Amino acid sequence: MDEKKAEINEIVKAISFEESNKRIRLTDDGVEFEFENNKENMTKAFQRMSGCSDKKASNSILSGVANSLVTKTSSEIDSLNIAFAFMEDIAPQDALEGMLAAQMVATHSLAMKMAGLASHPAQSTAMTAQCITQSTKLMNTFNNQLTTLQKYRSKGTQTIQVQHVNVEAGGQAIVGNVRGVE
Repeated sequence: MDEKKAEINEIVKAISFEESNKRIRLTDDGVEFEFENNKENMTKAFQRMSGCSDKKASNSILSGVANSLVTKTSSEIDSLNIAFAFMEDIAPQDALEGMLAAQMVATHSLAMKMAGLASHPAQSTAMTAQCITQSTKLMNTFNNQLTTLQKYRSKGTQTIQVQHVNVEAGGQAIVGNVRGVE
């Protein structure tokens, strides 16, 4: 019976550490480490999730994300593990990306909550419309955040790739990479 309870308490999504299978797991009983629990390893794990080298800044970002995910039905442990998983998947490379990733997770969470409220059967038509409007605004905000992250990661460089070119009789075309004058 205790094994069944431990299985239920185990968090499904764990955080990978470095490039290995070592993970941090948060359970109802505390934190479980599959790597040596020392300051250096913990700093690396949290830096990878937040993009911050400073422990306090990293904790601030990750706890902010977790707080945005807490609901009446979810536990704090579940919220932390979900926050860790989202941040791990976004993989912020520096503090700015970490802050933007945290905003993206919070925005997505709120958009889904609004969409859920809109579809509640006991909701009035006016409230449903308000929830849909808010959800749409949040989804647009998320798309803007994603675009911002992509631009930041590409350092603002744009690449135009032409897939198909028609050259009529008597016309000329250049095939290859063309660069502008610097």
